[in-house]
Amino acid sequence: MAKTKAKTAGKIDWNSFVQEFDPKLEENFTPATRKQLSLVQNAFQRFTSQLVPPNPDYWLKNITLRVIEGFLRWYLDVHNVKYQSGFLVFPRYWRMYWCEEMDSLFPHKLRRKMTILVSTTLSDEYELDRGAKTQPPFNIDDLLFTAHHLIGVTDLWFPTARCRSQLNTLRKIMASTSARPGTLVESSGYLKSGDALKWKDIELYMVKHPDDPSCQVLLIRVKHRLNKGKRNKGIAPVFTYTERNDSLGLCVIQDILEYAFLDDAFDSGLIQKSRDIWRYTKVPEHRLKILIFRKAVQDSENNWVTHPTEPLGYYKIQEYEVAASRSAGFRNLGSLYKYRKGAAANLRHLDEHSRNAIMGHKRSAFMETPARDALLKFSSNASLTRDASAPQDLTKSEKEALEDDPDLLKLKHNRGTEIYREFHNLQLKIRSTRKTLYKSAKETKYKDFFENVGNTIIEQNFKGKPIEFKPDFSHILPERRMIAGLEFKNRDVNTVDDTELMEDRIRSLELRLALHKLNVPKQLHRQIQFDISMEKKDKEDEGKEVKNLTISAKSASGLECPDTLQRHFNSHQLSETFPQGRECDYPGCDTILDSLVQYKYHQATEHGIFL
Repeated sequence: MAKTKAKTAGKIDWNSFVQEFDPKLEENFTPATRKQLSLVQNAFQRFTSQLVPPNPDYWLKNITLRVIEGFLRWYLDVHNVKYQSGFLVFPRYWRMYWCEEMDSLFPHKLRRKMTILVSTTLSDEYELDRGAKTQPPFNIDDLLFTAHHLIGVTDLWFPTARCRSQLNTLRKIMASTSARPGTLVESSGYLKSGDALKWKDIELYMVKHPDDPSCQVLLIRVKHRLNKGKRNKGIAPVFTYTERNDSLGLCVIQDILEYAFLDDAFDSGLIQKSRDIWRYTKVPEHRLKILIFRKAVQDSENNWVTHPTEPLGYYKIQEYEVAASRSAGFRNLGSLYKYRKGAAANLRHLDEHSRNAIMGHKRSAFMETPARDALLKFSSNASLTRDASAPQDLTKSEKEALEDDPDLLKLKHNRGTEIYREFHNLQLKIRSTRKTLYKSAKETKYKDFFENVGNTIIEQNFKGKPIEFKPDFSHILPERRMIAGLEFKNRDVNTVDDTELMEDRIRSLELRLALHKLNVPKQLHRQIQFDISMEKKDKEDEGKEVKNLTISAKSASGLECPDTLQRHFNSHQLSETFPQGRECDYPGCDTILDSLVQYKYHQATEHGIFL
């Protein structure tokens, strides 16, 4: 091969070669960077379309500070930019775009003036927030509390049981390994790439306990191949997890086993139930590319299911995290990154083997053993940084008061005086303004609670009546409470028999898998009270006044038979709304319904007919 190349090289006319035009070489940007450059290019093209001539190439070649300032001011006017840190990134990408298009370095003097313009002039005029987004301090007791609260306390609705479990799993993995969210779920910088943690990154083993050869323990190795700056490049770091029995709710292996059963990810056909897991296994070939963390979607019957291939995105899991943190009563909600904050300082200086050694979870660098009395604080007294009794929403009267806001009243007044297009725009603006007012009032109420809770605690302690919060479990599935009680014992495993530990793990896995079949629709999860027994409900019904003792055998529409009513709804494309109202078709019921959803909900809750 070398001789062939030498002979070929000898035939080249080097004089002609060096007189040809230079080839255009493109920068080897990552897909995420290339995507940002494309967004900047589109923005610049929209801006220059308003200029004369409306040609972006002309303005790139004749670039001046005035053109740059106009472009940045246009961008700030069009986009809702709040933080300076986020805005500073945009001019940097624009300079990269200019350098690539012009195939030249950016002028030094212009760059210096542009920096002053962005950092000082525009930041001051547009009052951009210069503060850094700090994460709240987080320790193992906080992680234990949030995991327990999400499983057994909060009535926060999730589309599927897997969505709830996935949030807890992400918390534990990030706290253990300091991994970024984009290493585990679909990163916001790589949307629609479909790449996240897959089953090919997981290896499950059954090994002998080093201190007791007669005892077998589970071990999982997880490969982080999507780390920032090294996505699918080089040798990916591998983290090892072993069984954790003091609190099964903090055991990552238990979560992975749960997803493995749901995804049928075991290679051995002998593993059909939880007790079969205690033998060596591996993931079958056809499952290697299946994602572990996947999003929830609605099927053809509008039931929420886990998508077989689509990954769970960062923005959606972050939305779950903020809602769950608010429900748990944290003063500073933070983001998913708060879970890696505690681990990063302890793991940064260690090599792979050292990290693996401390990931045994019995007492790791961050996932150490919680305080033994941590569970006693779950329904604890009020705290300056965390209080589950913090208000979660505005009251009905507070929501009604928002309608009296002057800006909202002005928009409502103008709504009926313009043509339909402007009417529609005003409708959207009213909705946006109402939503902004609601969010602002909700945040203010939540913030004021923690501003005043210190004085409230002191006052109540002085009176000898400490503030205590008793969570409402009436809307929580009993199976969730059973799982929480089983997995969050926070015990000393040295005093517990190995047989009991294994039975608890098997029972926990069985309850988890059963929970996936018991999902409650969003419209019903605040209506059903699981803590009311049937006997108590019957007694309450006996005490109520019986109405409509003489019920007509027929309804006006002739759809009184449940089967006939169901066939009617299946065979007719009914409107989503009933502008004139629709009377209930059940004999003797004269309730007027305004929408199809309201009609179905009424039939299900009042008459037991599910459409």
